[in-house]
Amino acid sequence: MVHCAPLLGYADCPGMDIVEKNFMYDLKALVYGEVDAIMIENNYDIPHYEKARPSTVPHLTDLCIKARAYTKKPLGLCVLWNDYETALSIAKIANFQFVRIPVFVDKVETEYGIFDGKAKNSLDFRKEIDAEHIMIYADVQVKHAIHLKKRSLSNAVRAAVLYDPDGIIITGKWTGDPPTSQDVVNAKNNLRGIPLILGSGVTPENIHEYDADGMIVGTYFKNDKIQKNDRHNIYPWQARIQQKKVNNFMNVVKKQRK
Repeated sequence: MVHCAPLLGYADCPGMDIVEKNFMYDLKALVYGEVDAIMIENNYDIPHYEKARPSTVPHLTDLCIKARAYTKKPLGLCVLWNDYETALSIAKIANFQFVRIPVFVDKVETEYGIFDGKAKNSLDFRKEIDAEHIMIYADVQVKHAIHLKKRSLSNAVRAAVLYDPDGIIITGKWTGDPPTSQDVVNAKNNLRGIPLILGSGVTPENIHEYDADGMIVGTYFKNDKIQKNDRHNIYPWQARIQQKKVNNFMNVVKKQRK
C-alpha cells in the first residue's frame, strides 16, 4: 500500500510538493523491495465520503499517472470510502490493473455514514467506460465498519461470488488486525476458484499461518518510531515506509514460495 498524505481540499494537506515527495518515496521503497504489485489509497483524506471530494480527484489522478510512469509493476487504486466510479476512471486513465471496492455486497455503518454494496453498480460502470480489463478486488465484511446485514462470513462470501469479482478480500476488524485462520478457511471454502486476499494484519511472523493467494500490506511497512497521533490510523501520514521492513517481508515471502 501507498497511503497518500491528505490531498488538495483537506485542511491538513501539506501541499502538492510534499504530498508527491512522500508518495514517490513510499512507491520507490516498495518497487526496490520487489513487491508483486502496489495499491494506492487516499487513506488520510479524513473525513472520508462515499464519493471523493472533487478537489482531490485531479490530485489523485496526477499521482497515479506519475506512479505509472515510474514503474511497470501492476498498480491498483482504492478511493475511500467506496468510490468505485473514481477508482475505475482513474485506473483506466493511468493504465492501472485493478481497483479495490470496500463495500461490495454488504451494508455497513461507519463514522462517515451508512454505505450499501455496489457490486452490480461497479460492474455496470466498468463496462460502461470500457474498462473490463481492470480487475475488481472486493472486500467482504470489511474492517472499520458495523455490518448491518447479519450473516456469517461464509454467506457474505457466497453473495459476493455471485458477481464474479476478480478477487475477494477479507480483513480483521481494524487496521493492523489480521483475520483469523478460521475466517480464511471459511472464505476459501466458498470462493469457487476466486483468489483470496488478506487485507490487514499480515506480518513476517504470522504469514505462515494463512493459506491465501495474496496479501495487502501497509501499516507493517511504516516507521514505527512515529507514534500514533489520531484514532483513525496507527501512524500519521508523516510516517514513511521503511525499506528494511519491505525487504524483510519479501524475503519471508520468497522463502514461503519455495
